[in-house]
Amino acid sequence: MYVRMLKLILPVSLVVLLSACGNDPVFGKNGNFRLKDAGPDEFSVLPTKELVFPEDYATLPEPTLGSRNRAEITPQRDAIAVLGGKPEQLDSKTIGSGEQPLITAASRHGVSPEIRETLAAEDKEYRKKNRARFFDKWFHNDKGYLKRHEGQTLDAYKELSRLRTIGVRTPSVGPDS
Repeated sequence: MYVRMLKLILPVSLVVLLSACGNDPVFGKNGNFRLKDAGPDEFSVLPTKELVFPEDYATLPEPTLGSRNRAEITPQRDAIAVLGGKPEQLDSKTIGSGEQPLITAASRHGVSPEIRETLAAEDKEYRKKNRARFFDKWFHNDKGYLKRHEGQTLDAYKELSRLRTIGVRTPSVGPDS
């Protein structure tokens, strides 16, 4: 009887003990007993635009499914309009005349039509060769990831120094921490 109880209590107590070692609490910040991030995000709540009553209700267009509500907020469109842009270009599927130089510069070395398939295959092969170790997943999440992708990470300050030495104008940046 004693051995059976020990077999039950020991694994449960080990799980409880190990769960207390984590930096990211399961039940919310400071250990309060509610689900993590269960509360509202005050930055995701956006005010709606003012309701505007039409002069004549008979001239209103027929509602269409999937169309936007005029009272619905559109922060990207509003920002583009305030900065002097054309918000209707967000819906356009065609390439505008102002975008053509960018596309020309980006495709100056040629364009591969099967780039997505090529990158997916190369990524799969890379992840297969550089698989995470078991303990990296559980104890060193970020360190293991950064270690596996060390050769693919851009050192921002080294790149900044390189650009400045070849004469490229760069913005000022904060100190290297």
